[in-house]
Amino acid sequence: MGVTGGKGGVGKTTVAVNLASAIAGMGFRVALVDGDVDNPNAGIILAMEVADPEEIYTTIPEIDAARCNACGDCVRACRLHALLLPPGKAAMLVGDCNGCEACLLVCQQQAITRGRKLVGRTYASRDDLLTLFTGELLPGQEESAAVVKAVKKKAFQEAEHFDLVVVDTSPGVHCNVISALEGADLAIAVTEPTRLGAHDLDLILQLLDLFQLAGKIVLNRADLPGSKEEIEAIAGRHGRRVWKEIDTDEALMRSFVEAVPIVRSNPEAPSATVFRDLASEIAKEYLR
Repeated sequence: MGVTGGKGGVGKTTVAVNLASAIAGMGFRVALVDGDVDNPNAGIILAMEVADPEEIYTTIPEIDAARCNACGDCVRACRLHALLLPPGKAAMLVGDCNGCEACLLVCQQQAITRGRKLVGRTYASRDDLLTLFTGELLPGQEESAAVVKAVKKKAFQEAEHFDLVVVDTSPGVHCNVISALEGADLAIAVTEPTRLGAHDLDLILQLLDLFQLAGKIVLNRADLPGSKEEIEAIAGRHGRRVWKEIDTDEALMRSFVEAVPIVRSNPEAPSATVFRDLASEIAKEYLR
């Protein structure tokens, strides 16, 4: 199950963390994958220390100047324009490389070999029936896609030990979101009743339509002075409906400070009741 949202700050991670916690509280084995590798914070909300680190590397070209004949094939093959061919010299890496290895494939002189660059780390933290898999992109690096793939791979290597895998995506509709949602049976799109929320909900629903992915909509902060009607209209245009609404809840805010999901810290709070209802419906449809 993916938990996603076109706009950042709508409560996507809050929904993912509390759903995972609520379903684990029902006795199911749950893996929560924090796929927002540029800003992983599910562990903060859960107060779970990262553990079991594994380093993530991508390929970078190492160029043997003695073999290079300055043909320029590698420079032309690099779609990121990360390679430069100075006059009278061998090609050199001057920009960020995404590890595609196109330069290695086109080099007839075999002047390019595979080097590697550390771009991030993955972690696995365990708490009874809930396991948190975290991906972290190192500061200054751009290869977030490699880290998203690595943290999903880390989780799915243990898939047989879980009843449910919940993937919290990054905001947006870019390649990392697509990668995070790949293989999901269900996507939960989280939004809010604001103009930005409506605009970005339309984008994420277009993405779900494109990949024919089953999706449900959760309207967070539903009592904000916005337009729920616009959200419902957008959902309707995509053949979907608002599944659940969550009003602003002071107890939910306090749960952030306490670093305990609201379904654990205050299970009778209004927002916790919604999360538990969501968890029950998901369990009934997919886990029983």
